[in-house]
Amino acid sequence: MFLRFIVITIFVSFNLQAADCEKPKMPSDEVWNSWLEDTKLEAIQLGITKKTVIKYLNNVKPQSKIIMRDRCQPESTITLDEYLYYRVDKSRIVAGNNMLKEHKELLDEISNHFKIQPRFIVSILGMESFYGRNQGKVDTIKAVTTLAFDRRRSNFYKKQLFAALEILDNNLVPNGQLKGSWGGAVGMTQMIPTTFLETAYDWDGGGIDIWNSFADAFASTANYLTSLDKNPWSINSTWGREVLPPKNIASIYKSFEQINPKGCGAVKRRSQPKTLSEWTDLGFTKINGDPLPERNDLEARLIAPDGLNGRMFIVYPNYKNILYYNCSSYYAVSVGLLSDKISN
Repeated sequence: MFLRFIVITIFVSFNLQAADCEKPKMPSDEVWNSWLEDTKLEAIQLGITKKTVIKYLNNVKPQSKIIMRDRCQPESTITLDEYLYYRVDKSRIVAGNNMLKEHKELLDEISNHFKIQPRFIVSILGMESFYGRNQGKVDTIKAVTTLAFDRRRSNFYKKQLFAALEILDNNLVPNGQLKGSWGGAVGMTQMIPTTFLETAYDWDGGGIDIWNSFADAFASTANYLTSLDKNPWSINSTWGREVLPPKNIASIYKSFEQINPKGCGAVKRRSQPKTLSEWTDLGFTKINGDPLPERNDLEARLIAPDGLNGRMFIVYPNYKNILYYNCSSYYAVSVGLLSDKISN
């Protein structure tokens, strides 16, 4: 799971992005080497062996392409529908259904152990790496070292660098090859190194391998989504549903906003909680016009990813867990809708 930078833009290819961005000014060898020596010392002080530090950091150089990829974004934004067109497409739905069927016994075992529906496990993998097909081939140490040096998010990425070194120091990676996305996310699950250390799971007993073992990738995803103590996953409810708002939504929407919200942007943009009966009383219905379920034991919040003129959803506590995987309302809604599609 990679803590992607929560934007509502879709990243076009790197070459298109780079064409619109100025080439970053790279550090001199003197500046880079001075910073790198300090970082090596810090890593050793944290308990990473000198042998590992020297092996992986001695010859690493800053990567201008990675800095450009991090900084450069396309000028235009997209709507939720445009995002869904690319992320909940027919090929992803078909492949997800095939994965559910092919690994049914394994997924059922993991589901029973972690108390989470298989469709959500598969949907996360579908969104993150197209079920393991697109894991990335960037050297993780080069990526996170470069981003740790860059001032934009240096504190965050220095933690990822030390976590990546710890993974390698403890021989937790097959063949010692730690590769993934340009942002440091690895495996079918696209976990950042700190998350890997916290929740990666060895289900099949052969050592943690989220690159090649579906068992470990499924279990690691399930472990992450269900290990959030502040917001336990509920196997007895879903993520949410699309709704039709009442005609007076423009006049009442502001009153739904949270007071002094906490958390990342998409968490804070959820409405105050209400029961489904309360939302029904306000005039909200299912997308087909039918009444919402008569269930008052479930916290339900309204989200409007594209504002008052866009699609609206009532979301449940499980939606918040998906946001912990990637704090983007577009992403979480896509995971939810994909899980609906592949479960039918």
